[in-house]
Parts: sequence; structure tokens; C-alpha cells
Amino acid sequence: MMTRSENESNPISHRLGRSRPRLVWIGFLCAGLAPCGGCTDGPFFHMKKLNPYIQNQWRQDREKVVVPSQRIAEIRLLKSQIASMTNDEQAKWIRDLDELVQHESSSEIRREAVLALKPVNDRPDALVAMTRLTKDKNDFVRLAVVDALHKSPSDEAGRTLLNMAASDPSNNIRLKATQALGGHRSPEIKQYLANKLEDRNPAMQYHVSLALKEYTGKNYGGDMEAWKGYLAGENVPEPRTSIAETLESLLPITR
Repeated sequence: MMTRSENESNPISHRLGRSRPRLVWIGFLCAGLAPCGGCTDGPFFHMKKLNPYIQNQWRQDREKVVVPSQRIAEIRLLKSQIASMTNDEQAKWIRDLDELVQHESSSEIRREAVLALKPVNDRPDALVAMTRLTKDKNDFVRLAVVDALHKSPSDEAGRTLLNMAASDPSNNIRLKATQALGGHRSPEIKQYLANKLEDRNPAMQYHVSLALKEYTGKNYGGDMEAWKGYLAGENVPEPRTSIAETLESLLPITR
């Protein structure tokens, strides 16, 4: 267990786990004083200039009660630093995040934990932690898994995405997972995308075309017949790209 001095020197807080408030009266007083400006400065904010002891006590109480926004900020800080850590440090934090996602009730925090693993998505232990959440009950958590695995160089990540594209209960996630397959290479993925060219759903056709564009480096847009011909080995000329499409390709893609 970390000592207090170790926690204070650690750039990433030790408080990624569940908060365990000890002073229930703090929350009670906060609720009672909400009309007067909330708890930003403590339950006795109007007395802080008169009583330094109260101000100091409130600061200590805040250290014991970790609110969700603090935990999210700490996980995001971890995400920004984990790629530059040593192998042992990465392994330690991946274990912590894996334990967190298995027991955390907040879907928002589970989602942030998945995204914190994205910078190390080539590590087998990180992939194990993320794969656990392919069955998460929250769609946004599973979407985070798709995002985190999109650019992973791991074959296991490609297989995980292929499984999500084929069987996830959410149509939106199946679409996003199909698109993310463009970042992976395997005969199974190529065959899956080729089969999906026959899908009559315009949304699926669109996401398949985006996946194939990334997969092949070609751009036949929404021309399913051209994609079929190219995948069959035909020499299909690419259409001339319009000015609007060129400008659109230069814009950053947000997920």
C-alpha cells in the first residue's frame, strides 16, 4: 500500500478505485447549503476567512472523498503518460485498470479506462483488459473498445473487432466495428468486408466502403460494383476525386 508521501509525489493519483467517503455529514451539509452557492469552498464557505481551522478541515475531507470528475481527470492524465512509462510501470497500471473495469459501476469511468489503454493497445495484457468489455452492457463503453482497437497492430485486436462487427447487439457498434476493420489485415477480414458489399443497408455499405478505402488505399466511394471488381482482381480505375472530396479528406476525423 502506498504511503501518503508516495501518493503525493506520484503524478497519477492512487485514487482510481471507488471512493469511500467517511464523513457522511459533509454531503448532508452540502445538500442543505446548495441554494447558498454549493460546496465549492466547503460546507462553511462563508466562515473560511474567519476560521482557518474549518478551511483546513474541509481540505482534508476533500482528500478523503474522491468525486467522479476527479477520478476521470486522473485516468485521463494516466492516458497522456502511459505510453512513455517503462514496461514494468505500464504493466502495473494496466493491471490496475483491468481490475477497475471489472468492478466499476460507472459506465463513464469504464469508458475512460478503456481509452486510457489505447496508447498501449499493442500489449497483450492491455488487449485482455479491453476484450473483457466487448460484452459490456453500455454501448458507449463498447464503442470505446472499437476506437481503442482500431489502430492496434495486434492480430488479436483484429479478431476481436471482427467478432464485434458480426455479433454485437447494437447496429451502430456493428457499423463502427466494420469500419475499424480497415485498420487490420487478414484474409478473414478481407472476406468479411467483401461479403458485406452485398448488404442492402446503405449505412453498412457506407462503412464498408470506408473500411475498404483504409484497407486497400483505393477510393471507389460508394460504388459497390467497383469495389467488388477490385477485390476480384480486376483493374478498376478510380474515379476522379472532386474538390469537395479532397477538402473533406483533409479534415480531421472525429469519433
